[in-house]
Amino acid sequence: METLAIKYRPHTFDDVTEQGSVKTILENQIESNTIKHGYLFCGGAGTGKTTCARIFANEINNGEGGPIELDAASNNSVDDIRRLTTDAETRSLYSEYKVFILDEVHALSNQAWQAMLKTLEEPPAKAIFIFCTTNPEKIPATILSRVQRYNFQRISQKGVLERLEYIVDKEGIDCPSIEPLKYIAKIADGGMRDAITLLDKCTSYSNTITMNTVVEALGVADYDTMFALVKALVKDTSGGGEKSVEIINKVYADGKDIKVFIKDFFEFVLDMNIFSVTRNFDYVKIPNKWEDVLASYFDNTRTVNDLIDLLNDLVKLNASIKWEQNAKAVVIADFILFIESSLREYGKGKE
Repeated sequence: METLAIKYRPHTFDDVTEQGSVKTILENQIESNTIKHGYLFCGGAGTGKTTCARIFANEINNGEGGPIELDAASNNSVDDIRRLTTDAETRSLYSEYKVFILDEVHALSNQAWQAMLKTLEEPPAKAIFIFCTTNPEKIPATILSRVQRYNFQRISQKGVLERLEYIVDKEGIDCPSIEPLKYIAKIADGGMRDAITLLDKCTSYSNTITMNTVVEALGVADYDTMFALVKALVKDTSGGGEKSVEIINKVYADGKDIKVFIKDFFEFVLDMNIFSVTRNFDYVKIPNKWEDVLASYFDNTRTVNDLIDLLNDLVKLNASIKWEQNAKAVVIADFILFIESSLREYGKGKE
């Protein structure tokens, strides 16, 4: 069965979410017949690089033929590129231009780039190369100077949300509230493909999309557990040691990787600190439904300072358990010491 990401992949520039300046320039080049021989599309995963490359190839050839695509991550040798450049010397039988799309092009070896350089210096007639990468800093300067570079921005949460709403409507997916779609748009971090893939996973888990089913389907942060642990560490410190041990033991008993949990907990506490500064849910992954709970942590100076101290502690804890065999024990010890330090500083039971 076709995935939603494939089914709703854009086929025209009008279908592409955002990336306005890139689309405008490419469309103008097609209209004015000022097409270049080399392009570099840079940007995060799922921002539309390869999709726009395919659309561009289709537009300049009036829908005839098709681009030749190469995954540079697995075809990165000098021999692979020599075969490609040799192929570029022959004209296409089915279209005006022969278009080559090289994905993950930063993975090419130095020798492969050298083989490509000569072709870019003296490009064959009617041959176009479109390089796509998430790591433009790895592209040699000699290549950068011979191609037109286009930066694809991460897609805004608003743009992702609108596309998800469109898909939900077209598919007839039962989604009583917009909140779970907002949450998916948030955790997709500007990647449209990732957002649609996450939505697809949620629809496979449940016929109805709610915040609870999204959290369960995606295995993302259990906010009840996260807030309970923060509360034990920075609010209810007089009994926090026992509570924090209970929480970590339950996480472990549930079969979760303690190192992954602490990494997620660090990101959660970071989000709490970001919200403390901005009071804006657009900058954090925590859903809006937790606004009242979040607000309760910023009603006194001690709690705010302890959240900052906890963030610093988690930076060190993540580093210390990276290669630790018994991560659970180290985590429990760290949390007990953190609470004891807090109690000594403020006085036992003092708020």
